[in-house]
Amino acid sequence: MPRLLSRVLTFSLALGATAPATVLAADPAAPAASVAPADRKAVADFALPTLDGKKLRLSEQKGKVVLVSFWATWCGPCKQELPFLDAFATKYADKGLVVFAINTDAPKSQSDVRRVVNQKDLKLPVLLDAEGAVASKLDPQNAMPFTVYIDRAGRIAHTHEGFQPGDEKDVEQRLLALLAEPAPAAAGTPAP
Repeated sequence: MPRLLSRVLTFSLALGATAPATVLAADPAAPAASVAPADRKAVADFALPTLDGKKLRLSEQKGKVVLVSFWATWCGPCKQELPFLDAFATKYADKGLVVFAINTDAPKSQSDVRRVVNQKDLKLPVLLDAEGAVASKLDPQNAMPFTVYIDRAGRIAHTHEGFQPGDEKDVEQRLLALLAEPAPAAAGTPAP
């Protein structure tokens, strides 16, 4: 019966039914349903400094799938998730994936951020949101870790709170689904 309810939900989404950013599937073994492309909300542009002192802007990633993960040095599950995100960033970079690991620690904890990044040997961009400007918009409940999946058109396709071992399979499945979606047509270009 739960699988049937999950299939009804999937069918409803395919028909264009409006759904919240995160819809829980009735089958606990099934991943939560993502928002149908027509119902996705655009993400407001933001720019944050990186740990290396550069500035990265979300709008520079247009046409790519962007996974944003909010994390903190005091968060154990965050530190478990980061190596998987780093591996996905490398594995799928040529398919158009960008991963932003946005740290929310206070400025005085920057040395701790650097220590975690070095211990985990992370290559992905680590952005700093010490004031919480971006987190307050995309992660208003201040959950850790909190992941936002952004499609190639700059819209929120899915959000996820928390991490436990095994979640990386769901993360990869969602990323592959988003990477398989077509890139948006350029302005003035008719869609195929």
